[in-house]
Amino acid sequence: MWDCMVIINSCRGLVGLIGTMSIVAGAVKIDRDYDNHGIYSSAVGMLLFFGGWSLFAFSIGLLHNNLSSLVFDLKAALGIIGSLLTATAITLSQIALYQRNVKAMRVYFLLFTASWPVIAYAIALPSSVLGATNPLIKASLVGMGVVFIIWGKLFLMANRKRGAAFLLTGNLAPADAYSPGLPLYTAGWFFLAFANALL
Repeated sequence: MWDCMVIINSCRGLVGLIGTMSIVAGAVKIDRDYDNHGIYSSAVGMLLFFGGWSLFAFSIGLLHNNLSSLVFDLKAALGIIGSLLTATAITLSQIALYQRNVKAMRVYFLLFTASWPVIAYAIALPSSVLGATNPLIKASLVGMGVVFIIWGKLFLMANRKRGAAFLLTGNLAPADAYSPGLPLYTAGWFFLAFANALL
C-alpha cells in the first residue's frame, strides 16, 4: 500500500526554498542584463545565482530540524556533486552563448541535462530517520521538477532576444527573456524545493 503521508523538515525546506528562489532570481537577472543591454557578467545576478546554488546544495544534507545537523552522507555528497556539475555546465554554457559558439552550447546543454539525475537521485533519497516519506512521492516530485526546469530552459532560449535565433543569425529576436519558459522553470524549482523539504 502506497503511504501518502509526507513529513516536512522545515529547516531544510526553508534553506532550500531560499536557495531555489535565489537561483531563479539570479538566472532572470543574468539573462535580462545580457538580452537587453549586452552585459556579459551581472555581479548581482551571479551572486544570487551561485549563492542560491550553494544554499540549495547545503540544504540537501540537512537531516534534522536545526542547522547544526548537517550530515555528510551519500545524500549530501550527491547533492553537492550534482550541484557543482550543473552549475559548471550552466556557466560554461553561458560563456559559449556570449561567444556564439553553437557547437559548444549543444555540448554543455547535454552536460547540463546529464547532471540532473545526480541531483534528482540525491533529493529523492529518503532521509535516514524514522518516518521518512515514501521515496516514490519524492521521486515523482523531483521528476516533475527536473522536466519543468529543462523544458523551461529550452523555451527560454527559444524566446530570448539573444537566444537560439541570435546564436544562429546574429540578429536580435523580437522577444524578451520573460517567456512561457520562465513559469515552467520557476515551477520546476518549486517542485524540487518541496521534494527536498520532505524527510
